[in-house]
Amino acid sequence: MYNDIIMSKIIALIKENYTTIAVDLMGGDDYPDVRLDTVLTVLKSQTNIIFRVFVSKSYLNTIEHRIANLDANRITFISCGRSVSMAESPFSALRQKRESSLSQSIKDVANQKADICVTAGNTGAMVALSKYWLKPLYDIERPVLATLLPSKSRRALLLDIGATIDAKADDLYNFARLGTALQQSLNNISEPRITLLNIGMESNKGDDTVKQADAMLSESELNYIGFCEGTHLFNGYSDVICCNGFVGNITLKSCEAMASFIKNESNDPAKSSIWQKIKKGMRIVEPDKYNGALLLGLNGLVIKSHGDCNALSFDAALHQAFIMAQQPIITKMIKRLEKT
Repeated sequence: MYNDIIMSKIIALIKENYTTIAVDLMGGDDYPDVRLDTVLTVLKSQTNIIFRVFVSKSYLNTIEHRIANLDANRITFISCGRSVSMAESPFSALRQKRESSLSQSIKDVANQKADICVTAGNTGAMVALSKYWLKPLYDIERPVLATLLPSKSRRALLLDIGATIDAKADDLYNFARLGTALQQSLNNISEPRITLLNIGMESNKGDDTVKQADAMLSESELNYIGFCEGTHLFNGYSDVICCNGFVGNITLKSCEAMASFIKNESNDPAKSSIWQKIKKGMRIVEPDKYNGALLLGLNGLVIKSHGDCNALSFDAALHQAFIMAQQPIITKMIKRLEKT
């Protein structure tokens, strides 16, 4: 009995130096095998990560032979009765799928069993379930998905990219506050430059929501420098770029589609060398290397991977989760938000 107590204390002490990542393995467009392979690869290469992997009962039965000899202190598989489909409504997921792999992986963060959650699942359901299990951060009412854009200079934070489709002016104002707090906390930028993504930089451009948010930000103490356009996304013009989730999602996916198109064209030996030159210049926007958006505005960390992620892109999401969890981001952000 005494030895068991000593051993449990030793294990607890060891785990303090590890980052624990909860993974919703069932979320995504494809069968979970690629995501499982990626988790197992990271488990071998990154020795200071503990995984808690949430899977359906049926899938767990199919992989038992593969996971039987894994170190149980470093990876645990949790069987869940249900999973959330990519086409399921957020309301349905919240009402009927609280025992799903997506829901339980987020709950793991709320219960402090994991430092961060990673899912490639249904975005709307992820947001709804995250709001259910995780408390709002400070005075933020609506969460936002944020991603750091690749750049040759300082990387801009683009938000929202899909969490709040119908953002109001107040929401855009809070997105700016959250983006500022994250850039200050994560990248030590003292006064992040804030812009609103718009169809032009002139004051008369944009819809009423953008104009109202522009007025609110102009009167605030935040470092707001006005509107920006799509041409400013990758050139370091601003540090925080705000828009609603509809605009942000289309913007990001369009950029990633162009990068993928150029990559595929340049890999064709029949194409001219000009494609090789273009590809070299496009390396900074290769989507697989920058996969993973952070859900902000809640008292817990959740990373959203693309649903159609491959091994390289899911590895990027897991790596980002590990980096994010290394810092007390939530504590830092609350202190920043109190000042705005």
